[in-house]
Amino acid sequence: MSNRMKSLLPLCLLFSSWAQAEPLQKTFSDWQISCDNQSYCVARSFPGDNGLVMTLTRHAGADDRPQLRIDYGSAYSGAVKAEPLQDNLLLDQRRLRPDFKNWRVEPHHLTTSNPIAINEFLDQVMDAGAIQFTWSQRAQIPLSGLKAALLVMDEQQGRVDGASAWVRSGSKPTSDVPEEPARPTLPAWPGAPTALSHDEVNGLLDFASLRINTESCSLEPLQREISVAPLSDSKALILIGCERGAYNLVNLAYEVSRSRPYAARSLTFTLPFTPSGQQDRQFELMNAEFDANRGQLYTFSKGRGLGDCGVATRWQYTGNGFTLAEYAAEPICDAWHSSDDWPTLWVSQPAQPY
Repeated sequence: MSNRMKSLLPLCLLFSSWAQAEPLQKTFSDWQISCDNQSYCVARSFPGDNGLVMTLTRHAGADDRPQLRIDYGSAYSGAVKAEPLQDNLLLDQRRLRPDFKNWRVEPHHLTTSNPIAINEFLDQVMDAGAIQFTWSQRAQIPLSGLKAALLVMDEQQGRVDGASAWVRSGSKPTSDVPEEPARPTLPAWPGAPTALSHDEVNGLLDFASLRINTESCSLEPLQREISVAPLSDSKALILIGCERGAYNLVNLAYEVSRSRPYAARSLTFTLPFTPSGQQDRQFELMNAEFDANRGQLYTFSKGRGLGDCGVATRWQYTGNGFTLAEYAAEPICDAWHSSDDWPTLWVSQPAQPY
């Protein structure tokens, strides 16, 4: 092997490892870092129910489009009454006065997408203990874990020892940062099927109630929720509510022929990555709903009744099963945001229907 090839090999291995990196979600003290399959990352402080949260987001690649936000009040608190943040922030009990020239300043929201302003602010706060809001002793942003979370972000995006790194910067030019990975393309969807007739619905419901083996279900047959929907002109989807918890209904899914004699196939749902805290990629459906007009199945598992934490997914029917289209997760139950704003760990783009 030539010396040139020897020198290129470690770089190729490094790039390959980065390009194939799985989504991640970790916590460091009082900070959570979430990165999706495009290495778009979100870091935020918690708990959010103290009223004050700082969030940093950044895309992979040279066109990183960073953003830093400080917000008082959450999706659950509604409008809040307090003095403006701009004039009432402390850093370790001393007045914090950033240069807000390149910030969008609102009474309870401070935002900047200016890289220089973000770097200057991080230089001020990175090694401090907490940012406090003078109007409320409880409202503060703990900074323990911020540096560790941003270092993971730098590593995930290939910025370590480079000019664009937020934590461990170096001399490598920004042009050396790996490009943002392309979104995976979903298999083509066959298109909207013919709606089920009244007779088809009744026949499939009877088949699901009497013939499908659901011995593993904890719910009694009369307590099980059953829904049927068309998958194609020859196949239907049966969802059976199998086990009920405080906030969630576990579903079993079957692909069934639309006409007699019915033939059923149990459907399994496999993630393209292993979520944090899990041992495998098998996914259990919870609170599942199917949109036959789009061929998409949605799940929403609540961590608690408020719905501020849990897992939300979207799956695309491909003609022979389901492929993950989107996955969002919020493991921290702190009344900060609803499922519409949970960190996304998997994104995709649709194919043209055939």
